Amino acid sequence: MKRYATLLLLILCWGCQGPEKMTIPYWVQEALQLDCPAPEQLPAPFKDGYVLISRRDEPGMLYLVDHRGEVAWYHQVQGTGFKTAHFTEDQTILGILGTKDYATSYGNELLEVSLTGDTLLHLRKGQADFADNAHHEALIAPHRHIALLTSVQRTFDLRSKGGGPADTVKSDGILVLDRQGRKVWQWTVFDALDPLDDADIRQTRSDWMHANSLCYDRDGHFLISFYNNGQIWKINAHTGEVMWKFGRGGDFPLTGSAAFDMGHAVHRNASGDLMLFDNGVSRQQSQALAFDLDEQAHHAGLTFRVPLPAHLFNDRMGSAYLVGENHVLSCASKRNTVVLTDKRGMPVWTLRCAFIPYRAEFIPASALPAAFSTK
Repeated sequence: MKRYATLLLLILCWGCQGPEKMTIPYWVQEALQLDCPAPEQLPAPFKDGYVLISRRDEPGMLYLVDHRGEVAWYHQVQGTGFKTAHFTEDQTILGILGTKDYATSYGNELLEVSLTGDTLLHLRKGQADFADNAHHEALIAPHRHIALLTSVQRTFDLRSKGGGPADTVKSDGILVLDRQGRKVWQWTVFDALDPLDDADIRQTRSDWMHANSLCYDRDGHFLISFYNNGQIWKINAHTGEVMWKFGRGGDFPLTGSAAFDMGHAVHRNASGDLMLFDNGVSRQQSQALAFDLDEQAHHAGLTFRVPLPAHLFNDRMGSAYLVGENHVLSCASKRNTVVLTDKRGMPVWTLRCAFIPYRAEFIPASALPAAFSTK
């Protein structure tokens, strides 16, 4: 565990020494550059909260950044990087770690740390039932279990599709582990779809479907998004049944500006709407979308659409989260940029990073310990 070190300048007691006492080295702060011409116009929730971003390069880094663009807290790991990270309801940060040998959002370790630098969970691939690569998402599940996306593969006879008699098809699954790495529940794409029903499976078999986000819906079932087919599925967290499909060719009719290409960072926002970051490849226009879903009638009402400026078009990765009622925090990963916009898509706060941020989460002040304050 020695390579995991939170650099907080000898914090001995959270209650007696909060982040206002921290000294942030220049090399941590200099990775970020802020553009905010009118800070007085920032919404109050944003001024009080923080932005969580992570660095996937070595050394890996977690940052909590305030509205001034200043690092309030950070955590560094040596020899690996944070492929993705979430702030949890337990006021911890849970991430997937992976070296540069792993693809963009894929890794072989799970790490949960507290804001005081304690390692609360550290699981490595190969430990107990953690047998496959983790990718894109790791969440706190009921009973403090861990739910994550994993890579799975099966062998199929694809001769009818122009392939071979024993071709490997790689896709995705949901795995729930206890804190010792033992399997509690598992689901895979192969439980719901037959690759032989895909006319293009010979071309797509190396990354069939490409799941890229996972979250719990309000009723405790899973929402999972897929980049390759532009859909979001709801998966029964007990039976594995696909309850509905939303998006291109799904169960909810979508037309015009409500249609989306590929979704990232799918979640329920504070208003209860289904929200996502749409990469917008066909339009060459990335945007944040939110929908009011009637799951029984299969009707989707577009609550809002927030386009990103054209120069921030982001064809892969990315995220969008609601801040207050009238602003959206978006991450244009391939532009190395995190931006707060109003609902017209006009930027009011822009953070440029010296690294590629996979996602940028907004953490309201109410979600943090009372001692965590730099204001």
